[in-house]
Amino acid sequence: MKQDQWTSLLSVDEARSEILKSFMPVDTTTVQLHQALHRVLAEEIVAPFDLPRFTNSSVDGFAFRLDKKPHAGNQKMRLPVIGDIPAGSTDRIRILPGQAARILTGAALPAGADRVVPVEDTDFPYRDPSTQAPDYVTLIRIPEKGANIRPRGQDVAKGTRIFLPKRQLNPGDIGLLAMIGKLHVLVHRQPRIAIFSSGDELTALGRRLPKGKIYDANSHMLQALVDESTCQPFNLGIARDQPENIRAFFERAVKKKADLILTTAGVSVGVFDYVRKFLEEEGQLKIWRVNMRPGKPLTFGYYRSTPVISLPGNPVSAFVGFQVFVRPVLRKLMGMESDHRPTLRARLDAPIQSDGRETYLRGVVRKQADGYSASLCGHQGSGNLFSLVQANALLILPSGVQSLPAGAEVDAWILTDLIE
Repeated sequence: MKQDQWTSLLSVDEARSEILKSFMPVDTTTVQLHQALHRVLAEEIVAPFDLPRFTNSSVDGFAFRLDKKPHAGNQKMRLPVIGDIPAGSTDRIRILPGQAARILTGAALPAGADRVVPVEDTDFPYRDPSTQAPDYVTLIRIPEKGANIRPRGQDVAKGTRIFLPKRQLNPGDIGLLAMIGKLHVLVHRQPRIAIFSSGDELTALGRRLPKGKIYDANSHMLQALVDESTCQPFNLGIARDQPENIRAFFERAVKKKADLILTTAGVSVGVFDYVRKFLEEEGQLKIWRVNMRPGKPLTFGYYRSTPVISLPGNPVSAFVGFQVFVRPVLRKLMGMESDHRPTLRARLDAPIQSDGRETYLRGVVRKQADGYSASLCGHQGSGNLFSLVQANALLILPSGVQSLPAGAEVDAWILTDLIE
């Protein structure tokens, strides 16, 4: 995409659209069910049988059949107990009118029975299956026909499409897949994301911090964000501001067969900024600088044939750039269609200002009786990460809006739990 010799700024929507259209879902692999949590399905799942597979009792009690209503005012009934049906029993018992069988939760309903009375509504309130069933039971309350029964297929009928491709599996999904006997599932493999920071000012964790240096926070933050997205990160560390060192890091990423190279810093106009130079010389530079705050010096291109997104060096800018551009890319690589981000409208507690670029401000959203309120938290400088720790949302000012008064509504991207 031409950007007037890289002097104009793309809008956020233009840049995100341009980046996203350059990616396709990664290939698929088969995993065991215990490895499938948060993976994205690449197949349709159809129920091979009814769930429940057989009509069963939803309580511990007595199954019986009632052909005639009891006389008015008579809510008690004494029945002979002809059998005992624990869960998993394969014994075949037929209940005739005026007979009962003790039954435990989940056990198959015997033929002829049309309702189950809970043990607490009888004169035999014992749930322990080791307790011998009585010869007779007195019903204190008589349930309606069909009471406390789970019919076959009540949950899912055979042939029902349970899951469609592109679904990210959650723990409940895993349980249902186990219930239908699905030991293996076809999913998209985890995208491989190579990460490195660049800059002579950076020091690796675990080393003494010299004067004038700072610890590398970005690569660890981005690794955590990639992990949270259930992709596979490779943190390559810190590249120095030397052309051959930066080239070596790109080569390491290529050898890792990365689906995306994710870097921070090295993309502005400084004399030591070589990342953009290598994209121009060794691949393709497609985007440089976006009309947003923080995070204007975003770069997208290719090193050889591997896509590269370079985020700014300030940690908040890197975080916001990840949320705006990288997160949608990772979801597309994983096989998901769109970026389902929790967003709501919140009412500002105080005025906010910007410079007219699309702006992402760290804020706190609170749930109120009449909706949601929002306020800024901490200093909004792009190098100040503590304010991001305090925030539970990013408040968005659209491009062209330089200020909003107290009481105005803004879109809020929810990052963590809301405050009541």
